[in-house]
Amino acid sequence: MNTIVTRFGAIVQAHPDTTALLSDMEVLSYAALHERACQMAAAIDAWFLAQLGRSAGPTDVVGICIDKCADLYVSILGILGTGASYVPIDPQLQRDVQEHIVLSCRCRLIVAQGTALAGVGGAAVMAPAAPHAAGIAAGRMDGANASGADVCYTIFTSGSTGRPKGVPISHASLLNLVDWAIAEFALAPGVRALQYSTINFDASVLDIFPTLLSGATLCIPSQKQRLSEAELAQFCARREVTHAFLSPALLASLSAQRFPGITTLLTGGEACSPQAVRAWCVGRRLYNLYGPTECTVLVSYKRMDGACPQSNIGQAIPGVRLHVLDENGAPAGRGELYVAGVAVSQGYIGDAGAGAQSFLHVAAVDAGRLYKTGDLVERDGQGELHFLGRIDRQVKVRGYRIELEEIEAALKRLGHAEVAVKAGAQGTLVAYIVADTAIDGEALRTRLATILSDYKVPQHIVGWPRFPYKISGKVDYAALPDFVPVPAAGGVSHDARYAPIAALWAQELMLDLGSLLPSSNFRALGGTSINIVRLLSSIETHYGVRIDFIDFLDNPTIEFLVNTLTEND
Repeated sequence: MNTIVTRFGAIVQAHPDTTALLSDMEVLSYAALHERACQMAAAIDAWFLAQLGRSAGPTDVVGICIDKCADLYVSILGILGTGASYVPIDPQLQRDVQEHIVLSCRCRLIVAQGTALAGVGGAAVMAPAAPHAAGIAAGRMDGANASGADVCYTIFTSGSTGRPKGVPISHASLLNLVDWAIAEFALAPGVRALQYSTINFDASVLDIFPTLLSGATLCIPSQKQRLSEAELAQFCARREVTHAFLSPALLASLSAQRFPGITTLLTGGEACSPQAVRAWCVGRRLYNLYGPTECTVLVSYKRMDGACPQSNIGQAIPGVRLHVLDENGAPAGRGELYVAGVAVSQGYIGDAGAGAQSFLHVAAVDAGRLYKTGDLVERDGQGELHFLGRIDRQVKVRGYRIELEEIEAALKRLGHAEVAVKAGAQGTLVAYIVADTAIDGEALRTRLATILSDYKVPQHIVGWPRFPYKISGKVDYAALPDFVPVPAAGGVSHDARYAPIAALWAQELMLDLGSLLPSSNFRALGGTSINIVRLLSSIETHYGVRIDFIDFLDNPTIEFLVNTLTEND
């Protein structure tokens, strides 16, 4: 039996006194982490025995909703220690999406901070501190009733129907990734890896498990440290971080010179800009990673240098087979990418229809199951793959995978029959709506925010007289023009107090300076967390004043920034 839990137990025996978790709030050795995870496993088992008359096991999925702290990793390991698997439930998701996740996975129990998820899908909520409060003794944490074929975790991805799809990943699939990562990135005691990604995204899996199954140390920044370049750099220096996974968008917003201690850097999820590649590959190993959630985080990798095209996604990791097929399903040098091997999930939870379209058997190509990625790739003369784009209408915006049809479906639910959504410049989303009367974009964005996650709400909503159509009768998205915001009357370009700040906004969001008002809302204009980090860093450089990320998030206007700077004069 080889599972995440048995492998973790071996590391605990080999390195009990080595630091496993390190943050500014808490330090846990491997022995201490194991003991607390055992307590968590015992508490979960006690709940199952009291409520269902049996222990937890491989058919059980336990939800988890905890901010970054030691309790998060204790709970993940405790859940796995019972033989059950875990599913992250983002507290920022709409209630109906949370219900969908809980019901799809048949969660009976959620380990969560607070009571925000109480009653979701009929599941009970247990606080991560419950084992300590109840005085529950540490018991076994061996996951004895689980095997490598059993599910370890489930991540939900965007779905074109408006409902996210659950992707279960087995222990064997994850261990294949872990073994490769440990060897390729030289993970071992003494290495310190940053845990930046949230557990709602599968990049967190790459942060957590190779680190904790190699005897390395997982370094955990606070939310405030994650959202400030200066504080993140100070944290990495103070904790001597050597390894990190950071998204391409984040790399583009950070200064490589402020992170000299990071010698192994991983990135992926979307193309990294040539400027970022050149800046970050100096003096360190920089890897471009590619892979869909359905195939255990990543399936290919490429070590980058300043001359390497950012489209290069390299070659397959061990245990994975990559096939490039043309539109007739025949092997080709250029075509759609299909993945086979141990990394491929068994399919989507409770969605046989979507699974049948995405998980295929093509005996002439591969004896195993194939995952149809929807990605267009080309193989070069060295046998390495280059990502060329999407074949379908799924896009990656600021690292998030988004089905444009999901946003269109939401607009139709709100009463708009003819809609078209496309990705615009700088990671923005633009919704075109055929309407006889004027469209109140802000009011519609507010309504969309009640049924879609924030990152899926289009930054621009445009009334349109008539869509262009192809001969097939489908909307010709390519014929819809790229949207350029029209400058609003009464902008701030003439105001000496506001103009410098507005200029920084316009540069960051690629907007016309004249379109900005003192009351303009940075987030409503499409500003993401990464945009905010860059903006506040620019303000600190220009004015010598550090503005707290959370304060600006609560007051994302030019007027707030001007008033704050005035107070610091």
